[in-house]
Amino acid sequence: MFLKQVLYFSLARLALGQLDAIPAGFDTDRWAWWSNEDPLLAVIPGQFNRTLWDAPSAANVSDQRVQAINEHVNQSSFVAYDERFFEIIGPNATVEQLQVLPFQVHEASCYIPETGQLFFIEWGPPGGVNGSHDWQYLLDLHVVTDGGPDETPYLATIDPYTLERKTILNNYFEQPFISFNDLELDREGNYYLTDSYSGWGRSLHPYAAPTSPTVYFVNGTTLRIKPLTFLYPGNANGITLSPDGKTLYLADTGASDSSQKPGVRRDNYPRDLWAWDFATSSSGEKLPLLTNQRLLSRAIQYFYDGIRVSRNGWLFGAGGETVDVLDPESGWTLGSIRVGGGGNDPVNIAFGKHEMWIIGKGGVWHVKNIRERLDKRWT
Repeated sequence: MFLKQVLYFSLARLALGQLDAIPAGFDTDRWAWWSNEDPLLAVIPGQFNRTLWDAPSAANVSDQRVQAINEHVNQSSFVAYDERFFEIIGPNATVEQLQVLPFQVHEASCYIPETGQLFFIEWGPPGGVNGSHDWQYLLDLHVVTDGGPDETPYLATIDPYTLERKTILNNYFEQPFISFNDLELDREGNYYLTDSYSGWGRSLHPYAAPTSPTVYFVNGTTLRIKPLTFLYPGNANGITLSPDGKTLYLADTGASDSSQKPGVRRDNYPRDLWAWDFATSSSGEKLPLLTNQRLLSRAIQYFYDGIRVSRNGWLFGAGGETVDVLDPESGWTLGSIRVGGGGNDPVNIAFGKHEMWIIGKGGVWHVKNIRERLDKRWT
């Protein structure tokens, strides 16, 4: 027995020594390095398996050295797959859970630096004890809704001080929307809306879907509306724009099939991150017309729900146990920010200058002391 323990300890230290080949100054208790340049990860000995819904570090593996690697990853906050991830995040970043919440979807995060407030909502049937909470959710300044028993989905603004709502748009040429999921705004104040099956699949309203999941463009001045793309099979979810506004990114969460009640998971349905460029007119004007569609990535685990672009153009995607950071040109996943596993699942994010907030199932997390500045430049 003693010899077995010594052998296991030696193998584990060897595996961790390979995994922890990270730059000087980075705490190996918080950081892990995952690369197929390590032969142990490129060709896993023995038996191994995981579903697409599970994180790689949750895989069933028979090799004790790989088990040791997975254990280390599960105890870390940051997992790098590319050296650029170290440069983006930096050695001083930490992850802290600020608030423990029910394992219910928390969404629509927005940070207002002028007031120091983080705004978010709870989506779906209430969580907590018997559906009640001893805290209050605040709402974003621009919101889209699933609708409800007596109203169809709509786009609105809400005053963060008085909580007064002003509905802006609730139809596409007298056709109700399905169930709004996310929105993005550009520098000119135009809206980009994702209309999805999600609310219908969770019985948040009684109205059947009149069309396939759709991405809409809405002119912020005239409210003139135009579909940009349809998804079938699939589901329109997180949406964001590149810093220059020339590229649109969309998370397709069709693998969580809400086109029927109750919704079901489908392993062979889309869970992809797409990119399009905007077409331009003969005079060089940006048009509400998408071109050059390309698949950037398929999530390593689960799918991306909320997606955001940082000031320098990096893509952040929340889903499964992590927030992943991706290269917007190649689609490479550079690294993952973890929130502890155990059912804690990021759903959406909000940026400050050198910090970000992660909202999801299980709570709210604060990632601070990030090296690169994240918040968008609006002027």
